[in-house]
Amino acid sequence: MVFESFSHPEEWDLVNFRLKNELNTLNQIRSYINPFLAVHDLLISVAQLYAHKRSIAWVTGCSPLLENTQPYFIRESYQVQNIKLADLQQAPDQGQSIIEGLDKNTLFLVFFKNHALTGENFPHEKIEEWAIAKKIFFVLVNHEFTSDFKLQPNSYGIQIPSQDLSLVYLPERAKVYSPVGPYQNIHWKEEWLLKLKGKSKSFEADVKSWESSLTQTKWNYKSQRSWDRSLIVFDGIHGDLVAGKLKEKGFANVRSYSDCVSNSPKSIRSWIQPEISDDVLRGLISLSFRDVKDIPSKAVIDDIVNEIKSDSEWSF
Repeated sequence: MVFESFSHPEEWDLVNFRLKNELNTLNQIRSYINPFLAVHDLLISVAQLYAHKRSIAWVTGCSPLLENTQPYFIRESYQVQNIKLADLQQAPDQGQSIIEGLDKNTLFLVFFKNHALTGENFPHEKIEEWAIAKKIFFVLVNHEFTSDFKLQPNSYGIQIPSQDLSLVYLPERAKVYSPVGPYQNIHWKEEWLLKLKGKSKSFEADVKSWESSLTQTKWNYKSQRSWDRSLIVFDGIHGDLVAGKLKEKGFANVRSYSDCVSNSPKSIRSWIQPEISDDVLRGLISLSFRDVKDIPSKAVIDDIVNEIKSDSEWSF
C-alpha cells in the first residue's frame, strides 16, 4: 500500500532517540529534513508556548534561514527587533548595550555561529550571557556541524550535519510541542553517522597558499573564517561560465551566484548585509573543499579564464 511507504509519527521519535544517543548529549534532539523547517518549527513552537511574550529579536545579514519564518511573526503582530551583525561587531562594548536595550518582553534572540555564505565565525558566548541575564531565550544556529557544540542549560540550538538532516537542540527539560516534526517522512540513515562521528578537516595552509597565488579578487573577510570553502570574484567574466567549466573538469562542489542579480525573493540579496553589487554577484563563485583534491590549481583557473576570454573574442 502507498500509505505504508510513509513514516509514521512515532518514527520521528525513534530517529530523535537514536540521534541523542549517538551525540551523547543531555539536550533533547529533534531531527528535520531541512534547516528552514527546523528553524521555523522551533521558533513557532517556543512562541506558542510563551504566547504572553510578544517581542522577538534576531541578528540579520548572515543567513537566509529566517526568511520563511519572519512573515508569521509579522502577521501575528509581534514586535520584531532586527539587529544588524555589523552593529554588534562595531559596538565598542561588543554589543552588550544592544542586547541589554532589547524590549523587556523579548522572548528569544536568534544568533548565528557562522555566516551561511562566507563561513566567517562569530563569537557568541558573551551575547548568550547577556541575553540570559535579561531572561531572553538564546537560539544559536550553526550552518555546519561540530561535535563540541556547547550551549547554556536553557538555550536552544540548531546544527546542519548534511543536506537531508538538521538538528534542533532543546534544553533537557523543555516542554516544547512540535506542530510539524512528527509528520515528516523521515527515516534513520546510517550515512548520518559519518557526519556525526567524522572529524572535520582543515585545509587552511593549502587554501591560503592557493588563494595567494590567484590573480582574481578574493572575498574581503571581516572575521575569522572556515577553511573548507573559498569565494572568488572573476572581474568581467560570468560566474556561470567559470563554474560550468570547473564542473567539466571534475570539481563538483562549485556554485555561482549570477542569478542573484535579479534580486529574486530567494536570492542571497534578500538577506545578506552589506549589499553586494551586481558586478560582484555576476563574477562570484564559491568552492567547497572536502579534500585537498577539491582545490583546483592556479593553472586550471588560468586555463579556464583564458578559454572563456578566447571564446568571447570576435574576429572579422
